[in-house]
Amino acid sequence: MRTVKISLKIKASPSGLVVFSLVIILLVLSCSQVSSQQKGKEFIQKEQAAVRQPKLAKVIMGYYPGWKKSEFSHGLIDFSCLTHLAHAFAWPDSNGNLIVGSNYLYPELVAAAHNQSVKVLLSLGGWGNCDGFPPTAASPEKRSRFIGQIVDFCRQNNYDGVDLDWEFVSDEQERQNFSDLVRELSAALRAMNPPRLLTMAAPSGPYWGRWINFEELHPYFDYISMMTYDYHGTWTDHSGHNSPLYTCQNDPCGSFDDSFTYAVIREIPLDKLLLGIAFFGRSFNTDKLYGPSNQSQYYTYTDIQKLLASGWKYNWDFCSQVPFLLSPSRTTLLSYDDIRSVFRKCHYVLDKGAAGVIIWEITADRHNGRPELLQTVARTFRRPAAK
Repeated sequence: MRTVKISLKIKASPSGLVVFSLVIILLVLSCSQVSSQQKGKEFIQKEQAAVRQPKLAKVIMGYYPGWKKSEFSHGLIDFSCLTHLAHAFAWPDSNGNLIVGSNYLYPELVAAAHNQSVKVLLSLGGWGNCDGFPPTAASPEKRSRFIGQIVDFCRQNNYDGVDLDWEFVSDEQERQNFSDLVRELSAALRAMNPPRLLTMAAPSGPYWGRWINFEELHPYFDYISMMTYDYHGTWTDHSGHNSPLYTCQNDPCGSFDDSFTYAVIREIPLDKLLLGIAFFGRSFNTDKLYGPSNQSQYYTYTDIQKLLASGWKYNWDFCSQVPFLLSPSRTTLLSYDDIRSVFRKCHYVLDKGAAGVIIWEITADRHNGRPELLQTVARTFRRPAAK
């Protein structure tokens, strides 16, 4: 504020002094009131700016493993960084019954998510939980039983929809049975009041994807999520990136970019396409990328930060656009995603016009007391708040 110097000539009469004094008092009170109003207006604007958080321009669906409840409660989840929460996992048995583990129900989780406008999905299947899918999907009676129990569960527990994670549909007969299951489940969920969502965690390439009729089934899904991670692991005879953005060295195992191209070829609409972000990495018993390897282990992002602090050497692969670590002994290579690579993948999603991302999984990201990878995703996808 600029100070203005005012010079006045006053006749030294008592009445004049009284009048002058009254004028000065009124001026001071007036200026004080204006100043107070300006400060109040400024404070209100700042307060509103702090409360009004920019919306997420893309879908962010984070998976929450139900078995992690005791070590990672709902109170640790930053729901402001999510649009959907996939609660993993329940599954079908061989008779079409919905199996829900004794520790799965978590009403506080659902309530906390809904309190911040995050939709909660019942995620079905997951690796190791899919033996009941083939016999259930093959029988009209078992499909009906399974779908009826899913509808009842969603209604009774206030879930907003269902995520299908059958790993994996594996032959022509299962392909047809899966299509029947999807059509019938979609019809049942859409008939609910309010209608529920149906999403799918899909294989990220043609090896397993050939058994899913994406071209005809995509209208029945709200979102189809490509699991763009696990490109290398115990199932490959060489080391490589867990989730490379781009394919390099003619590696046959694929990449984030390859999977996007595959999804487009299979006619999955961009406004339904979600791509996967990994909050984990995998190690290999080798000292170089694409070298022979016959051992691999799973590490959470939180675990990997501890390795970095203990002397593992950080490297950035400019071709694949992801990092990797080498152990101090140079006998182990570990591929993972960090803030830099997650940021670049999210920008890829923005550039390509895909609907958003899925994350496996949100409890794996905790560093210095905060979910720094999840917050990186959210910051990248936030759009300015409406004025």
